[in-house]
Amino acid sequence: MPKEPLTKNLQFEKKNKDMVKLPKHARIQKRPIPHPPIASPYAGSSIPKTVYVSTSSPFMASVKRVQKLLRQAEKRATASVDLANARKRNQQRLALVAPRTGEEDGQEGQQGQKGKGKEEVFVKATGRAMEKALAVGKWFEEKGGEEFAVRVSTGSVLVVDDVEEGEGGKGGGMILLAWKEKDTKKKRKRTTDTAAAAEDAELPETRTRWVNMVEVAVSLK
Repeated sequence: MPKEPLTKNLQFEKKNKDMVKLPKHARIQKRPIPHPPIASPYAGSSIPKTVYVSTSSPFMASVKRVQKLLRQAEKRATASVDLANARKRNQQRLALVAPRTGEEDGQEGQQGQKGKGKEEVFVKATGRAMEKALAVGKWFEEKGGEEFAVRVSTGSVLVVDDVEEGEGGKGGGMILLAWKEKDTKKKRKRTTDTAAAAEDAELPETRTRWVNMVEVAVSLK
């Protein structure tokens, strides 16, 4: 029995409602989706750590990349706790010399709130690669359900395609129109005129469209 796709229960907003219709002789050349520069694993917790997955990305290589980023996040969290403990010990020593005010206590409480929350590693993919990104998240859920937290969100990315004229040009092929017997002659004429107008229109250089995107956030519990 074939497995159900992991994207089956995901919901995406339909945004490609007003796409420009291109004539039959036009050819679409897809551009690579631009991504921000990949952050170093050693960058601070304020900088998002992202693993981009494509259909050709090796599955376990993506998993190991996430693991490496999580290990570095754990080291930063441990170092942050050690620093906070050292600061607290210094404050306790100072308190023996000079009594602390209520205002100082309040400032320490605010600082203690900072840094809370787990650092997440984001696995992102679009189109057919979304299945692989979700599979990476599922791997962390199944292999370390008590150690890792996984959450999934969906969205869309605006991409740009280049529009090129086909080898045959405007006259390179016939426009095939499928008619139903119940269609009236008036409707047929209007459809034919619309298709002819599209063939005669000047080709745009580019066309934009939205592609579905999935983001899998993995963190240590």
